Amino acid sequence: MTKKGPLGKAETFYVKEHCSKQSAEEIAKDLDRPIVTVKNAIEKFTMSGDVTPKAGTAGSQMARRDGVTIMTENASAISDESPRKIGSKRSEDCIARIKQDD
Repeated sequence: MTKKGPLGKAETFYVKEHCSKQSAEEIAKDLDRPIVTVKNAIEKFTMSGDVTPKAGTAGSQMARRDGVTIMTENASAISDESPRKIGSKRSEDCIARIKQDD
């Protein structure tokens, strides 16, 4: 049976130190806590800037609040580094040339 209530100081420290190396599910299993409680603690740490989240996709680096999503510096850097597809085959097939350029 999982523990209930707020995280203690030792559990908070454990989550803070391991959130960049382990998933929330693994930490919750180690602490015998609900996954939601661990996810909330990780979100609190990342929002306050105490912990930098794992680098992943730009979408995972967005700051989210109720009704608002903000692109963070990390998300911007990740999107700048990703290769861009310029003009796919499908979009080229959709262009109809009416008049030939001479």
